Amino acid sequence: MARSWGDELDGLDGLEIRHLRYFLAVARAGKIMTAAQELNIAQPSLSQLIGRLERRLDLVLFDRTARGVELTAAGEVFRRGVERMLSDLDEVLAEAGSAARVARIGVCSGVAPALLGDIENAIVLKSETPVRVEFRAETSSRQLELLRTGELDFAIVRMPLDDGDFEVAVVDDQVLGVVLHTEHPLAGRAALRWTDLAGQRLLWFDARRAPGYAQGLLAELSAHGWRPRLHTADNDRHALFSHTLRSVPNLVALRPRSTVDGDPQLAWIPIAGENAPRERLGLAALRDGGHGETVRRMP
Repeated sequence: MARSWGDELDGLDGLEIRHLRYFLAVARAGKIMTAAQELNIAQPSLSQLIGRLERRLDLVLFDRTARGVELTAAGEVFRRGVERMLSDLDEVLAEAGSAARVARIGVCSGVAPALLGDIENAIVLKSETPVRVEFRAETSSRQLELLRTGELDFAIVRMPLDDGDFEVAVVDDQVLGVVLHTEHPLAGRAALRWTDLAGQRLLWFDARRAPGYAQGLLAELSAHGWRPRLHTADNDRHALFSHTLRSVPNLVALRPRSTVDGDPQLAWIPIAGENAPRERLGLAALRDGGHGETVRRMP
């Protein structure tokens, strides 16, 4: 047997905001028929609701007269309390609606602090509502997974991304140079040719972290005739990066110049000519999600 809409008042836990608004409508109108017409519900249903409400509260809220209904003393106290409660609720909802939402952004390793600031400012300016940015360190490949599950809104990843599910805007594009320890035999050169790197090992990373970038960079090096032996190590921490370059013979890295600026133990040497590889970082979001349009409007 189907339940009527008033059956929800069998316990106080079933009391809904709309029931309180119905009570106020009757109190204002002074007649159940008039209130029922305003609320677009049947008069018997509204009359039953008021009766159930009184029984659950163990209060007589209305005196029934030939002219309609009038609030009792208890009903008047209840009316003032309900109006105050609903007014407070409206204020809470308005405050919650104006509160800043959170934009969760993944960050791959090696991103400069200035770039994070630029991206944060751009997202805040392009948002139609107040927004607070939270950054989260993750690998490029892991960020794409988190975008799909909704745990991230944006991702700062190494490009390229061979995936049509994402909208991507280039936010950083830097030339790569050769990074080596100042004790390395090549450290004094003003520039290096590809042939100078023959026999040098390349400090590498777990390619699963950014497979598109890893595959593309190795293919580019091979096209220039350098097929280095890879020395894979955890070098996300700058101290480990610097120590590895010092302790492993004939080891170099490819990084943007900003990676080593200010470190007196490391040297950055450009690759001669106009064919040096580049590192591009992209801001990504799901193409069909709510943040794809923000990425499309990035400068």
